[in-house]
Amino acid sequence: MAEARIGRPEEDAQAPVGHHARVVLDLSGTKLIDRPAFVEERLLKTRGIVGAQINVFSNRMIVEFDPTIISLDRIKVMIRAADSSTVLK
Repeated sequence: MAEARIGRPEEDAQAPVGHHARVVLDLSGTKLIDRPAFVEERLLKTRGIVGAQINVFSNRMIVEFDPTIISLDRIKVMIRAADSSTVLK
């Protein structure tokens, strides 16, 4: 099984949006596409994340966040954790 990738360097550039940053992450190789609402809900409950939307057709996720509260690296850790918890039983 191929290793899941969360984002690619060229997509990790944070675009400022007011006081927030917006990033597009590549979710290719993850199981997250099967349960987008689960991941979006989990992220939106996190302090500092103000937007999360998965596009199941492009395998990409847009996350809008306040970088003074949460880092992009921390968001990626949370996404990887969500990916490992989506295993079907």
